[in-house]
Amino acid sequence: MRLFIAVELPDEVKEKIAGLVSELKKEVAGVRWVEGKNLHLTLKFLGWVEDKKIEEVIALMERAAKGRGGFKAKVEGVGSFPIGPSPRVIWVGLREGSGKLSGLAEEIGSLFSHAGYRREEKAFASHVTIGRVKEEGNIREKLAGLKTAAFGESFIGALALMKSELTPQGPVYEKLKEVKL
Repeated sequence: MRLFIAVELPDEVKEKIAGLVSELKKEVAGVRWVEGKNLHLTLKFLGWVEDKKIEEVIALMERAAKGRGGFKAKVEGVGSFPIGPSPRVIWVGLREGSGKLSGLAEEIGSLFSHAGYRREEKAFASHVTIGRVKEEGNIREKLAGLKTAAFGESFIGALALMKSELTPQGPVYEKLKEVKL
């Protein structure tokens, strides 16, 4: 099955982000927007994992979480990457708590890499993907005024092992396991 490790967001934060997405849909063409129910912070995309390896994945998540306490994060700011003339991803950022989340993601990446899983090529960036750009239009000018947009706070107290099923209507996510920090 197709898996990833994420941090879930509180409903009130997802609702605020979904409100922004709703407004942007009216003004920005050429973007495949993420549904509000699917908003999350991805820490590690695992890809296809055999069912028999699920317990190993959970054990690695537990090792990464061990000795770490939960922390507060402020969900704030909108931008895109890569930096340059052709953005591919539109995101909402994390201000407070970003460093702790990055440390957690690095620990997860290291543990999984040593266990034989693919290592990420790019450095981790704390963000919630809200859209994937299919054709560039007026994206940069619409995002320019949103650099300090605030969406609320989230207490990050658990990791979620998520199953992702790709369908013609978009991805369907299911939480398989939660590991407390």
